Amino acid sequence: MKISEHVRTTITQDGAVLMNIKGGHMVTLNPIGSIIWQQLSDGRSPEQIAEHLALEFGISREQALADVNEFVEQLQAQHLIEPSERQDFRLSLGPKPTGLFCNLFGRRSSHAVPDRGSK
Repeated sequence: MKISEHVRTTITQDGAVLMNIKGGHMVTLNPIGSIIWQQLSDGRSPEQIAEHLALEFGISREQALADVNEFVEQLQAQHLIEPSERQDFRLSLGPKPTGLFCNLFGRRSSHAVPDRGSK
């Protein structure tokens, strides 16, 4: 898989902010989502990322893989990553994630808030 050419990333100690400049929307990632994003950017596979997370956070490899795959699907749905021709990670999807990784990121709209005017 590869990061879409239309995505700009800012990494902070609190996670990351992804901006799809073509689609005009932003996505915020928590620190764990940021770890996954950085490893995806480095070309690691979901299986490699899951192995790293399982060791780092003391969870099962199966749970980590299910969570990483769910996260990757959400990134794809928002057009932030694109699958490469040689990979299809849907084959290794596990159950719906729960626990440590179940809330990896939240959405922020780039639409302007209407001005309420002054009184």
